[in-house]
Amino acid sequence: MKKLLVTPEGTFELELTAEDIAQREIDSIQAEQDRIAFENKQEAHKKAKASALAKLKALGLTEEEVKSIL
Repeated sequence: MKKLLVTPEGTFELELTAEDIAQREIDSIQAEQDRIAFENKQEAHKKAKASALAKLKALGLTEEEVKSIL
């Protein structure tokens, strides 16, 4: 596998070292974990919002009153 190195002197293709390949794999795994964590956080936020709306409605607020609070 090669990587592209762009410098003011020109563009060069260099072979990746074993360390470069290992670091790319680590970065890829970390990126996937970050994506999953972000999606989980968004899902938890949606669930919390839905729960809060349901609780407000259970207190007797109308849909219009709940929307005005938000």
